Amino acid sequence: MNEFEQKLFQSDFSAKDLRKLKDMLTRDENKLYTPQSLVQELSKRFWAGIICMATLISVFIYGVAKGHQQSLISYAIVLMVGAVVVYLVIPMNLAWKSYKFTRACKR
Repeated sequence: MNEFEQKLFQSDFSAKDLRKLKDMLTRDENKLYTPQSLVQELSKRFWAGIICMATLISVFIYGVAKGHQQSLISYAIVLMVGAVVVYLVIPMNLAWKSYKFTRACKR
């Protein structure tokens, strides 16, 4: 384990999380990333995930507030499917830990 991985491990990343990061780095599209740049990228993606989730929730709330009872099930399905897609596209657990790590390093 190198020095950067030690820092990650000491700041709330588990061994499983470190394995996921290494797996991400070995993918073809991520060959140019270093562990540090991947953590930075995941930190940025955290806010993108939050914005996407907030948009989905606001659309659901709008549908409920306007009283579209016929479409309520459709809104709920869109909310659930959208949340799953956001969670899979942006690994929110790793993104949250990366965000916390980068904030702690800036202090």
